[in-house]
Amino acid sequence: MGMVAPPATYPSSNVRVVDDEISGPARPEDVFRLSVPLSREITAELDGAVEAAGLGIEELLLAALGRAIARTIGVGVVTVSGLTTVQPIRLCCAIESGLDANAMLTDVQQALTPARQVTNVPADVVFSYLGLPPEPSLGPLQIADGPAVGVLAYRGDGVLQMDWWYDARRLDRCTVEELAAQFRLGLIGLTSEATPV
Repeated sequence: MGMVAPPATYPSSNVRVVDDEISGPARPEDVFRLSVPLSREITAELDGAVEAAGLGIEELLLAALGRAIARTIGVGVVTVSGLTTVQPIRLCCAIESGLDANAMLTDVQQALTPARQVTNVPADVVFSYLGLPPEPSLGPLQIADGPAVGVLAYRGDGVLQMDWWYDARRLDRCTVEELAAQFRLGLIGLTSEATPV
C-alpha cells in the first residue's frame, strides 16, 4: 500500500476541537445549533469554483473547515467523520503560509481516498454535506457519539446553509461563532485562489 509523502510543512500534531475537556456524552439540553447560511454571492463563488477547478463541493468545504480550525483553534490534524467521508479521515488544519489553496485541496482529495482513511479512531468533528435540508433529528445525532461539534451543510433557499451543532459543555458559543466566521473567510480564499487541477 503506497502513500504519497505529505508536504514538508504538513502539521503532525493532533488538534482538540474543544474549549473544555469534559467526558461523557452530551445530553439534549447541552446541544445547541448555530445556523450561519452563506450569502448568495459566496454560494455562487463556491459553485463557480467547483465547476472551474474540477473539484467536488465536499472537498472545498472540508478544506475550508481545515482553514477554520487552524485559524480558530490551532494548526494540526483532526479526525473527521460524517456522511461526507463515509470512513473517518485525517483532515489537515493549516493556514495559508503552511499550505496554499491547491496544496490544501490536494491533501483533502488524498485524505478521502481509501488508502488514507482511518478506522477505530474517534472523530474530533462530524461533517456532512447534503443536497437537501436534513431531518431535524440529524443535527444532534451527529455529536451523540462524542465529538463536540458537528457541521451540517445543505442547500436551502438558494444558498448553502451551514448548521453548526455543538456541545455547549465543551465549546463556547463564541468559539463556534469564530469557527463559522473563519470557515466563510477560508472558503472565500480557497475559491479565489484554487487553480484548475
